[in-house]
Amino acid sequence: MQKINESYLNTVEENFNLNDFLGDWINDGASLYEKFNTAQPFKHIIINDFLKKEYIDEIHDLFPTNFEEWHKYYNPIEVKYANDDIDSLPKQIKDLFYLLSSKKIINVISKMTGINDLEYDPYLHGAGLHAHPRYGRLNMHLDYEKHPITSKERRLNIILYLNKEWDQSWNGQTELWDKDMKECCVKSPIKYNTAIIFQTNDYSWHGVPEIILCPEGTHRKSFAYYYVSPMRTIKNDNEYRMKAKFIKRPCDEYDPRMEKLYEIRANRRITEKDLEEFFGDFTPKNAC
Repeated sequence: MQKINESYLNTVEENFNLNDFLGDWINDGASLYEKFNTAQPFKHIIINDFLKKEYIDEIHDLFPTNFEEWHKYYNPIEVKYANDDIDSLPKQIKDLFYLLSSKKIINVISKMTGINDLEYDPYLHGAGLHAHPRYGRLNMHLDYEKHPITSKERRLNIILYLNKEWDQSWNGQTELWDKDMKECCVKSPIKYNTAIIFQTNDYSWHGVPEIILCPEGTHRKSFAYYYVSPMRTIKNDNEYRMKAKFIKRPCDEYDPRMEKLYEIRANRRITEKDLEEFFGDFTPKNAC
């Protein structure tokens, strides 16, 4: 089901001044081009003060605290909650999805990245609000490549951190690894109102692999948004990634059960039946 309503998007574009909501960086998209395009291990940029202070504070204060109806990922590869039902969210949060879908902000992002054919995804496939509880994680992976509905190519990720207070000893940083998955090159720490934007491709390995050790009742909170474009990468139809592709780090012990889950996850979500078959009494704590 489409999440972005085109009529409401037109209203946003006609009546919203982006400078009232987005940080000053949107006026410097061209000057950020070199930083983004020369970054290693793949193109990315970390932007402080992504939103205006008043706006990010509203989003922080309105971030849901009841996760009962959220999608749950609960397995040794990924422990997180996700909500892409933006119409159920407070208007201030919902409107951020629309602001990032507007032609004005897409033009800014295009200038900054050099990707001229960016489009918003009306289905917000994989996007939304995310929350990781204590013992949460998201193992190293490549994102889906070909959109399952539109057949568009995923091109850019935006991850905005929403925790005002976060002890870095709790982990939770987003890691970017080199193309051969031999070395972590960038650790983007949890910093309030900071966004990491990075290009997605066949070697953009990223994740939150270190087990999150925040106190019970505290969550790593983030806003995730992705851009697509017409398909640029030419492959045989059966070679496109339709789901995330996970992989172990060199420091992780080889575990055939995990390898089986990686294989399953590349094709579909991991089910309770899968866990019973391969991990029996799995809990996030005992899988640390």
